[in-house]
Amino acid sequence: MALRKKVCEELIRERSQASFSVKEMTQLLDGSEQKTQRRKELEDMFFNDLELKDEVPWDYCSHSEVYENAIRKSLYIFNKSMELSDPREALTIAEAIMHEASPVSVHFVMFIPALMGHATEDQQTMWLGPALEMKILGTYAQTELGHGTFIRGLETTATYDPQTEEFIINTPTLSSVKWWPGGLGKTANHAIVVAQLYTKGKCYGIHPFMVQLRSMEDHQPIKGITVGEIGPKMGMRASDNGFLKLDNVRIPRTNMLMKNAQVTKDGVYVKPKSDKLNYGTMVFVRVILIDMVAINLARACTIAIRYSAVRRQSELIPGEKEAQILSYQAQQYKLFPLIALSHALKANFMALMDIYKNATQDLERGDLGMLPELHSLTSGLKALSTEIGSQAIESCRLACGGHGYLLISGLPRLYASTVAACTYEGENTVLYLQVARYLLKCLKGQQQLAPESMVRYLLDESFRSPFNKSSDVTDVDWLISLYRAVAYRQVHQAAERIKELMEKNRPEVAWNMSQVDLIKGAKAHIMYCVLSIYVQWIKEKQCSAALKTVLMRLCHVYLLWNILENPVPFGLVGMTDDDQKQMRNVIYSRLAELRPDAVALVDAFDFHDLVLNSALGCYDGQVYERMYEWAQNAPLNKSQVHESYYKHLQPFIKSKM
Repeated sequence: MALRKKVCEELIRERSQASFSVKEMTQLLDGSEQKTQRRKELEDMFFNDLELKDEVPWDYCSHSEVYENAIRKSLYIFNKSMELSDPREALTIAEAIMHEASPVSVHFVMFIPALMGHATEDQQTMWLGPALEMKILGTYAQTELGHGTFIRGLETTATYDPQTEEFIINTPTLSSVKWWPGGLGKTANHAIVVAQLYTKGKCYGIHPFMVQLRSMEDHQPIKGITVGEIGPKMGMRASDNGFLKLDNVRIPRTNMLMKNAQVTKDGVYVKPKSDKLNYGTMVFVRVILIDMVAINLARACTIAIRYSAVRRQSELIPGEKEAQILSYQAQQYKLFPLIALSHALKANFMALMDIYKNATQDLERGDLGMLPELHSLTSGLKALSTEIGSQAIESCRLACGGHGYLLISGLPRLYASTVAACTYEGENTVLYLQVARYLLKCLKGQQQLAPESMVRYLLDESFRSPFNKSSDVTDVDWLISLYRAVAYRQVHQAAERIKELMEKNRPEVAWNMSQVDLIKGAKAHIMYCVLSIYVQWIKEKQCSAALKTVLMRLCHVYLLWNILENPVPFGLVGMTDDDQKQMRNVIYSRLAELRPDAVALVDAFDFHDLVLNSALGCYDGQVYERMYEWAQNAPLNKSQVHESYYKHLQPFIKSKM
């Protein structure tokens, strides 16, 4: 496929009117000029490699073909990455090339981090080296047919036999069969299996165990292992999600990952310093998911904005040429806030990664102080980012009209991979309730808060509504105070409701009867955190005045748009119709100011055409030429007359019925 043609006139004109340096914004989003340069070097190294080119778009391939192609590419990329001083650099490039989750994604994102977080030094010596070299390929088997987010309810058992110094791993019921682990279906030969630990007749809760699944000689399942692929999904066709049934599978005692908890040779259980030490891998994956959503949304915005600049529809002024749909205010209102949202999620990912690194260092020293709030924040951010991120990508698809429905637009794939994250690594509703539980503990003084905690505002008894005569809808700090006011009110409202219900009901019943309010409170708190971090990120960035101006305009648009799209909670803290009118006037002005920068803003994400893999969103803007060209590669077009004509249509048409 030809990937770069002559750039269309519309995009040439759009790019010529940018008010800021695209290169400067790219470097800001990447983190530095050096990081941008290094990324481009890696892209040149991989994207120009003919072994990684696709003759036919993946959207036209079968499930089996996509999986096989993904395995081939994954191993080729891994081998090529050995040429790098730091092979980990290839991971982000690999994800971009694959277009979908690789069959070895979980190996790198969960299996290896779990070994690093839960295995002793001796165990890491045994398994970590081979895992890093992909001599053993692993997955993380936690979710079961009958249990997902409620981890304490897992049914898989690991029963210690002191006579043989082995654990016996079992999935005793149909609902206990492991279900969903990526890479399990056909790729992995090992798994970290999460199971209920039994020793000396007592259950000590869930713990991780290293289990070999397949022969290292011929990849056949070992005795007692029933394993396979669960079938096609809404998206992520390259990932072989699988099922795993274990029947009296015996593993050595030393296959229990014992960095935190241990079982001695005679079966004595040695508990960890804290039951929260197992949160590490979970927190890390949720932080990574926030970045995934930010990237997917940035790709969707790139496709939708470029297409909107090329696509012409209807006469804006009668008798004149059909207008670019990007010139319609409604299209700007749909799309411009979503560019800002991708920036906000990226800013939160970077902030959380720093917090996670600090918390990990504290954990190594035995200091668990940061962990509860970090767990709450990452749980809430994972839930909110996947929820609003998938909605935003769907808005991008709708903004592309009927062409956005085509798989070759690239948008359905981005939506499917993002919306899937609403349920894995913790179902969103459950995660919001976990956040709410943490916030209630803070209100009751049951949780110690650091001076810089983002929850402290909830303890301010002198809270007052920010709406007054000096309200300034052009001030982002004042707008942030509105989000804080909404969060304060909704969290306290939920706390009051549950308190009243507990006077007449059991705590569990009161909790169940308060869930809607608790979720609203958790969402409001997390949204306030997200936007506070976003605004602070912009303020702290060292950049040109022109770039700072466009960043702040985008931020302003999102803050106003989110209020106007969800006005009820803001009305409950004092927002009037007149306030809303002022907000509408300001956001419409901001949209007009951003219009000349629209294409430049998405160009700054700097996605290679191979990464976007979209007939609508390529850099050159040759949308119709590329759509027609790709359509020729559709499997149904390999012959003028499909074989089904001779089998079914022809006999029917020529029959005497």
